[in-house]
Amino acid sequence: MRTTTPRRPWVFLFRLSWLVASTALLIASCESERDAPVQGSGQYCDSAADCADDVPCTVDRCVGHRCASELDDTRCPGGRCDPAKGACVTDRPCATSLDCADTDPCTQEERCDESFRQCVFDGLDGDNDDELPAICGGTDCDDDDPRNASALGERCDGADNNCNGAVDDGEGSALCGAENASCVKGRCACPAGQGYCPLEVSSGFHCIDVQSDPKNCGACGKSCPAGTTCEGGQCTCPGGLALCGSTCADLSTNRNHCSACGAACDDEENCTDGECAPCGRLDEPCCGGVRCEGDFTECGQSGTCVTKACSEPFEALPATHLPRCSAETRACVETCEGDGCIPDCLEADTTPPGSLAGQSFNCRDCISQQMEACGSQTMCRTTQAAVYCCFEERCGGTVDSRCESRCSMELDEYRSCLTLAGCVYILEAEQPLSCFP
Repeated sequence: MRTTTPRRPWVFLFRLSWLVASTALLIASCESERDAPVQGSGQYCDSAADCADDVPCTVDRCVGHRCASELDDTRCPGGRCDPAKGACVTDRPCATSLDCADTDPCTQEERCDESFRQCVFDGLDGDNDDELPAICGGTDCDDDDPRNASALGERCDGADNNCNGAVDDGEGSALCGAENASCVKGRCACPAGQGYCPLEVSSGFHCIDVQSDPKNCGACGKSCPAGTTCEGGQCTCPGGLALCGSTCADLSTNRNHCSACGAACDDEENCTDGECAPCGRLDEPCCGGVRCEGDFTECGQSGTCVTKACSEPFEALPATHLPRCSAETRACVETCEGDGCIPDCLEADTTPPGSLAGQSFNCRDCISQQMEACGSQTMCRTTQAAVYCCFEERCGGTVDSRCESRCSMELDEYRSCLTLAGCVYILEAEQPLSCFP
């Protein structure tokens, strides 16, 4: 009988570990290909800058996304390029760097490579553009300006970049890297209404309509706030609103921008028709649309301050129903000293009572109602509201002697106000027919 030996767990773990390690090595090798490339190594690159090394006498290029380099002996006057030593070399042996010194200005930084006992040096390069001046056998037409070197491409900057003897030589679109661009006196320019703006996702520039582009409105990089559009090179709010900073504001109603951006109204003012006006008092707009001043007003649904429910004003009697009292009542009132006897005079009036809208009135009630109506339409409105709210809050709406005592201060201020306002209606009836004419 054949038996099967079970696989040992450690064998499986070993294979799994080997697989993980192999995968890691593969990933590492791929990643290393995208690390800093080595000059001439054939590693991955995006531009020649990725392949730059510290060897001044090699030309480093990125060809087909692979680093490549070539020796350039013209950068080594009187010598040759040796990339292994990272410098220009001569056949002179040396013990110290003093053995390598010479008087030729085209050779700089003469030194002894003590590993090989060989003199090395750098070629004269005043502007560090990796090209020697013509007098040293190089092709740099201006060794004081790094913009000029035979290996460079021409661009719009007012310089002879490629050393062909002409400044800004070529088509404007090619020199500036943007379609429709032109080179004018060393500066790239776009057609009228367009800006020479950098690309968003890569290097380079393009001509863009700065009259309508919300990301470049009026100038490159000037972005319009959300909710606005770019019109004529200006960020514009909808509906005739003004753009104040990053906020669209109605200058006729905005308390922070009233008539002009930044012109703020005071806390007790609203912006009405572009002007700061008082707010919060009775019949005025609510401050901020929610708040009213005083204890007897509140913000109504219309946004205007109205009296609270407990201080609703009395409606005046119609002109045809002004109270008329008897001649005896008028004489009684005129002979009263102080306010104490006036209610007694009115109570004793013999004029027959009348009614209006189902409500019965005698002379005293007619006088009281008309005086309260007068007070609700004059400067006494606040003191009247205080009395009514006092009756409502302290007396449960029931007016009696106890309530009058609890609200005595409010009543005194109200009566004083009525006297000052002239709210007294003691009219004498020609005949004692009725409380009304």
